[in-house]
Amino acid sequence: MNGEEKIWENLDAEFDHCVVDMKPHVLKLQHRSERQRCALWIKKLCEPSGAGTGREGRKIRNLYAKLLLHMLKRGVLEGPFTHKPEPGILKTLPSYMSIYFDEPNSTIVRSSSPGCLPDWVMGELGNSESKHEESWRTSSKEASPLATPLSYGYRHLAWKINRPN
Repeated sequence: MNGEEKIWENLDAEFDHCVVDMKPHVLKLQHRSERQRCALWIKKLCEPSGAGTGREGRKIRNLYAKLLLHMLKRGVLEGPFTHKPEPGILKTLPSYMSIYFDEPNSTIVRSSSPGCLPDWVMGELGNSESKHEESWRTSSKEASPLATPLSYGYRHLAWKINRPN
């Protein structure tokens, strides 16, 4: 394995761990629309078409993942996570977002899990695109107390959850 592949592997492992750490926080969100929005963000972050396939794409993806995890731990979704992700590749986060990484609870996490999109994310997304679009139409009308103004090719994180809908 060359140096670049090792860097990619480390970035992917860091991302995997962030996704694992997000699970309990996402499932605690009171509104289904918020859980679905987080699941859509996680899905986007897991897709190569969302983050790109090189070192920079992985770094940007990891920054989004760390930011989402940090906000979930605080119980407040802000910034890009108040809306569903835009199509296309992730944009570089604005520089003012770095304040979130200066807070004490912001940590770098590591793991070596292989695989694809977690089952709990798929459970929130459901099976059909029409279902997603309908949930987004209703979520835009729903007031939320929390919202203020996986190696590429999907990671397999074997989770089974039992929670009421």
